[in-house]
Amino acid sequence: MRKKIHHLSPLALLALTACGGGGGGGSSSGSSSSGGSGSSGSSSYSILGKVIKGPLTNALVFLDYNDNGTFDAGETSVRTASDGSYTLTSSQASVSIVALTDDTTIDSSSGSVLTGVTLRAPSGASVVSPNTTLMKEAGLTAVEVGEVLGLSADIDITTFNPYAAGVDAAKALAVEKVSQQIMTTISTFAAVTEGSGASAADSFSTALASVVEVVQQKAVAFKSDPSVKLDLSSTTDLALIKSSVTTKAASVSGVDQTALATISNDTATAIKNVNTKINTVTDLTSDDAKNVFSTTQVLSEQVETAAKTEAAGGSGSIEFVNTAKIVE
Repeated sequence: MRKKIHHLSPLALLALTACGGGGGGGSSSGSSSSGGSGSSGSSSYSILGKVIKGPLTNALVFLDYNDNGTFDAGETSVRTASDGSYTLTSSQASVSIVALTDDTTIDSSSGSVLTGVTLRAPSGASVVSPNTTLMKEAGLTAVEVGEVLGLSADIDITTFNPYAAGVDAAKALAVEKVSQQIMTTISTFAAVTEGSGASAADSFSTALASVVEVVQQKAVAFKSDPSVKLDLSSTTDLALIKSSVTTKAASVSGVDQTALATISNDTATAIKNVNTKINTVTDLTSDDAKNVFSTTQVLSEQVETAAKTEAAGGSGSIEFVNTAKIVE
């Protein structure tokens, strides 16, 4: 059964391109034109792109003029179409994009409502995804993030849309599966933090910062050892993220540290099991693929409930620690 996620899970997403089209299957393009009134001669720029974690329908996309990741007064916004596309008019040729999801946002890769996700993309991107969010948050280049994620060197995560017509099917599958795994990891660690007593916003920030921290470490290590990759179906890499989450959560208001510590190992195990299941997906549009992708939302609810039970003095459990419980 598909359920609605009530905290993170994307990793809602973004897309943008200004003054030049994207490549790698992106369908966006940008242009500038004269605007304003009187003799000012001011210019306006069309910012076009797609929000992809599976295409997101009805996500709120806005121009982040001050680059703070928050929707402020005066920042232009629009809702995405059914294919995740949007068009915005900007007074600046170069501007970051942020996408927010809420109870009206549908993740077409799973058919589920996706709420509470904030995704970001740097100026010049034509696709916004969990991958570009890591790039933006980590301060890395598209090449560096692609290396860490183990993607083909000719894939630019800022322009490659895995759901675009005519893209290489194998590359599209690789990009989207890692994107789904990123969102599973962030949303689930956010869920255990929120269930332990933190606010939704603090939980998302903690989980995202923890994944970003490990990505940054991997990027540094890659420079001396090109075999280094981030594997979100690996017990070792998930243990690194779990450790970062518990460390960061120690300074987050409201967190029951005992509840978090008690449930965190099973949380990491369940994430590993779901991400391993995502590895078995062989296409992006079948019912089987949608069922697997929808397990992210189900897992996050299981984990949040288990953490709340622990915080209340009970004994919480997570069904997906048993791989046989994950949808076939």
